[in-house]
Amino acid sequence: MKKAVIYARFSSDKQDEASIDAQVRACREYALSKGYTVLEVYTDEAVSGKGSKTASRKAYQRMLRDVDKGLFDTILIHKYDRIARNLGEHVNLEKRLKDKHVELIATAQDFGNSAEAKIMRALMWSLSEYYIDNLGAEVKKGHRETALKALHNGGTAPFGYDVVNQQYVINELEAGYVKKLFDAAVNREGFTAIIAEMAAAGITGKRGKPIKYTQIYEMLRNEKYTGMYTYTPQEEERREDRRSKPNAIRIENALPEIVSRAQFMEVQRIMTERRQVGKRAGYLCSGLVYCQCGAKMHGMRNTRKGHVYYRYYCSKKCGAHVVHMDEVDHAAVEYLHKLLSPKNQDKIAAALRQYQAGEKDRVADFNKALQRRIKEKQREYDALLQNLSTGALPPAVVADIGEQMQTIKAEIAQLQETTPPTDFTVDQIKAWLEALKASSDEKAVHLLIERIDVVQKDAKTDFNMQSTLKSVLGEIGCGGRT
Repeated sequence: MKKAVIYARFSSDKQDEASIDAQVRACREYALSKGYTVLEVYTDEAVSGKGSKTASRKAYQRMLRDVDKGLFDTILIHKYDRIARNLGEHVNLEKRLKDKHVELIATAQDFGNSAEAKIMRALMWSLSEYYIDNLGAEVKKGHRETALKALHNGGTAPFGYDVVNQQYVINELEAGYVKKLFDAAVNREGFTAIIAEMAAAGITGKRGKPIKYTQIYEMLRNEKYTGMYTYTPQEEERREDRRSKPNAIRIENALPEIVSRAQFMEVQRIMTERRQVGKRAGYLCSGLVYCQCGAKMHGMRNTRKGHVYYRYYCSKKCGAHVVHMDEVDHAAVEYLHKLLSPKNQDKIAAALRQYQAGEKDRVADFNKALQRRIKEKQREYDALLQNLSTGALPPAVVADIGEQMQTIKAEIAQLQETTPPTDFTVDQIKAWLEALKASSDEKAVHLLIERIDVVQKDAKTDFNMQSTLKSVLGEIGCGGRT
């Protein structure tokens, strides 16, 4: 009699699936009908099946360790998406089990051991992966619809508000402290007394922790207090967009107001002004400067005898001398002009012309790759069609295959409409380079210079520049030291 174990999982991303008990019961019934002896049941509760979460499933990991010990011959699961929802994870698991002569059987999707059955298993694995991706899209769609109604979209309400039936309502006690914080910010006062007052009164943040400066900073930046409903459908990719959230859904006067728009904007101006302390006009190279020991150099503002000095110092305090910001800025601007000199622009233009001369070949390669991808998708479609033609599949499997075929058909149509990317012209590139040279501002410096290494030797300071432009186009004949 074969020795088997059962693995069951109840995830948090789908609420109407079979419970742990139902999965185990179905597996036990299958084991009894097939003559298996069940040695143990491994269960993971409220853990997602998405690939990145697999390592956090304790029972699953314990089961894999027992696989390596050779304690059983068969693993019984209810459906393939209980074990993983990623095709790569399924393939790796299948190989690991095969090496240990352990069989994996999904009792509700037992297609046997024929070649066709292997295809069906792979299909079910792929559908599991498609399901979780599609589920994510549907969840985002539901969040968007909720946001358009200015309703609470999950998570913790901001300090100062409560949520009742998905509606934001003012928490009068908390809102009073929000107003005090904004008043203190406008009057350029500290928050120490308010923090102490809240602590003495037992006022905590929404998660039950004492309110500190980090939470106060977030409050002062939260536009919801002005009555503006905001919701960002997805995380902003660019760092500079994470605060402004240009893709957010914004609805004015959708929430009860705690502070006025005028006061909020004044606080934003003051906070931005404070953030600029230590910077001044012409400060170009923030975040690019490195000490000869390899550590970053940070900006520092000093006042001495009525004069203000701006310098860089080693963050690791290795003993290197401070460097005047003016020296670094001057070196960066000089290097930028050298990098974008007429001679080097001509070299860049020549490289672009040479690149464009091969456009015909690039387009041909692009189209070949495109046709290859279309053929791959067509083969997937034909394989699914062949499975349907057997006529011996359960209705649920037929429906799943039909959905998969529709998806592949849409992907093929999209690929057929894809065209090769268009290159910029030489004139367009040269105009862009000339504009960068003329501006020599912080944006131009950060766009074209990757790193500035400070080299100090015999009371002399050199600056080694690493250029983004050079790394992209290759050496164009300008030096890296200034």
